[in-house]
Amino acid sequence: MTKSPYGLCGRAALLLGLMAASTPALADDPIVMFDGFDGCDPVTASIGPEGGVLRLCGAQLTVPAGSVAAPTTFGIERLAVSPAPPFDMESAGPAFRFTPGGVVLDPPAIVRVPREDGRRGGLAQEVPWEGGFVLIEACDQSAGGLQQYFGELGTFGAFRFIGPLPDSTQGLGDGTLSAVADGVQTQYDIDRPGNNYAVYQDSPDGSRQVLVTAMNDLPDGGFEYLRLDLAVNAATGQGSIIQISLLGPVNGSYILGLLGQASITFGDLSDGRIRADIEATLVNGPQNIPFHAQIDVGVERYIFPPSLSCPELPPGR
Repeated sequence: MTKSPYGLCGRAALLLGLMAASTPALADDPIVMFDGFDGCDPVTASIGPEGGVLRLCGAQLTVPAGSVAAPTTFGIERLAVSPAPPFDMESAGPAFRFTPGGVVLDPPAIVRVPREDGRRGGLAQEVPWEGGFVLIEACDQSAGGLQQYFGELGTFGAFRFIGPLPDSTQGLGDGTLSAVADGVQTQYDIDRPGNNYAVYQDSPDGSRQVLVTAMNDLPDGGFEYLRLDLAVNAATGQGSIIQISLLGPVNGSYILGLLGQASITFGDLSDGRIRADIEATLVNGPQNIPFHAQIDVGVERYIFPPSLSCPELPPGR
């Protein structure tokens, strides 16, 4: 799960005018990777209220005008040894430390780090109390770099997920779901073409985050849609229902700890398939909707591309 860079930094100032320093367009990629990164000695420069730019071996720090009230020494250092990567990820380029730390920059500075390729991954920031890097949201990305705005500087790097990943969810997973909602019975087939798939992403605790979506077209031109978000630990045979979304002739929702009630009983999980019975009370406005489902699906690994999140930009950007 990614974290917002604004919450992570705590005091990032997301104000209009942060684009006082020009930002490279996504179509342009000024980042250049150097084989071996030889000669990447740390660099420093004094940057004042007028703003400025500092570069090192593909990393770039852009300090917008007005970020500091007086000349301040900024620096970039390529780390010889990177902190631990986020779970299920590997380095896609060097890690860089941007300084000074503990100085609030308003408007935020623009941090850009290089990466070797455009394989699915993302920007990460070192969070010492988490034991290493934590994946966060980037604002801009290209095959050669990732960029975000920060009100405080730190250590950043580009990472990619380990192993091959499908390009889309189309055709992933197999199996069936049988559901009864408010007395209306529906059969779903994951193998049916369309918005039907069953995928998982591994979690650090050994469990899997499972997402199953299924849709049927109705004779009147409408549709019925079911989404199940599960946490499943095959080793213990335990897990939980995170969310249920039902749309169609019957509508209702369940969200763990917030909306409705649900329980799940797992069957045999030894072969990697998800077999389970679900009993739930879904909520649709003032209505409580009884819901029961039986699932027997095979799941395949898939990680959705990270979303891009930027602070508010001036009109026209």
